[in-house]
Amino acid sequence: MLKLLGTAVLVVALTGCTTFSQMSRPKAQFHGPVPLATATPADDALVCLSKTPEVRNSGIVLAVHTITDQTNKFNSDEGGFVPRDVAAMLITALQKAGMAQVNRSNTVVTEWELARAREQILGDGAPQTVGNQTVDLRPITKGSIRGSDYVIDGAITQLDFNTYSGGGEVLVGGIGGGARAFALTAAADLRVTNTESTRIVRAGSYSKQAVGHEVYASVFRFFSSELFDTKIGDKSQEGLHAGVRWLMAEAAYDIVSSLVRHKGSCDKYLPQATQEIRAEAVAKTVSVGPAVVAPVPPPPPALAIK
Repeated sequence: MLKLLGTAVLVVALTGCTTFSQMSRPKAQFHGPVPLATATPADDALVCLSKTPEVRNSGIVLAVHTITDQTNKFNSDEGGFVPRDVAAMLITALQKAGMAQVNRSNTVVTEWELARAREQILGDGAPQTVGNQTVDLRPITKGSIRGSDYVIDGAITQLDFNTYSGGGEVLVGGIGGGARAFALTAAADLRVTNTESTRIVRAGSYSKQAVGHEVYASVFRFFSSELFDTKIGDKSQEGLHAGVRWLMAEAAYDIVSSLVRHKGSCDKYLPQATQEIRAEAVAKTVSVGPAVVAPVPPPPPALAIK
């Protein structure tokens, strides 16, 4: 009897240790891995571009509009497979490449403040001087909003699951092992348009294949240490999103290189496989003769308004 009583007291004591008193100190928050600036294998080449005189002296101002999802593939529980705002990824990549940009994907706040400035009820916290006049509101100055020279838009046009699979397994008496691989492919079509003439000066398609290696029973590893079950396609979202970000970085490198007429000195910072594929493409072009490609015209000089 005493032994049972002692056990009951011990259980109550241990339970009391795990309860939270109303006046106790809060528990410290749990912090996982530290946040990092997201990077892709093409970032070194983009940073290299930002330091070239072609980019620094180009004077080109870009705008990114929208990059929509045209794959029509989604999960009823979690929505579309591809990121909703791919344009944001492209804007980030263009920023790393050192290109000047204007915001044309979200101007809600700008338009709201312009409307309040027209109503003369928007201020900046201090008097503003316009010419010889001092006012207590934000003035609307003619020509204060910078126009773009080129706008980039497009769509995610391809998303194919199981574009490649292979491997093998051996089972003896229900026990065994094996190795398999699984791949999916995403592609985007992007176009660059001269915003004054509406002429399309460049259009291209970019694709990214994500290959996963099986670590156990239909569970595959994509890109990092994350595990995804390929039986339900939506569980590969993280790997797919990382692939789309890399795809946008490669597209940004090509677009900027074309617009500023980059000579290729930054190509050496691209992944080795990318360099080899580009070299093969150049060799193939030389063997069949150069293609006739219209050069990208420089932006027209600004006209002075008298």
